[in-house]
Amino acid sequence: MIEMIEIAPKVLGLKINGKIHEEDMNKMIAVCKKKMEESERIAVYVEVEEMGGISFNALVEDLKFALPNLKRFSKKAVVSEIKWHEPLIKVSDKLFPSIEVRHYNPDQRDEALEWVQE
Repeated sequence: MIEMIEIAPKVLGLKINGKIHEEDMNKMIAVCKKKMEESERIAVYVEVEEMGGISFNALVEDLKFALPNLKRFSKKAVVSEIKWHEPLIKVSDKLFPSIEVRHYNPDQRDEALEWVQE
C-alpha cells in the first residue's frame, strides 16, 4: 500500500506499508503528474514501514511512467530501518546518475525531509 504524504510542492511524499498494487501506483502517478505540471523537476521522499513487494501490473505502470520521466526527478530520500536499500541505492546511482538517492534511518527523518526539500 502507498499512502501519499504532503511535504512541499516540489516533493512527492510516499509512505509504503505492505505490497504495492496497481491501484496504489496509479494514485501515486496521478499525484506525481500534477506536481510535474507545476515544476520542471521534483524530488521524492519515501518512508518504508514494511516492504511487501510489488505486483507485476504495478511494476509495469511504474516503469511506463518513470522511464520517460527520469530526468524530471532530482533526488530521492528513503527512510527505513531496512538495510537492503543501501546496496540498491549504490546500483541506482550508477544506472540513474541524474537522481541522487540517500538512505536515512527513521531517527534521521527530519534530516531526510530537510535534504529532499533543498
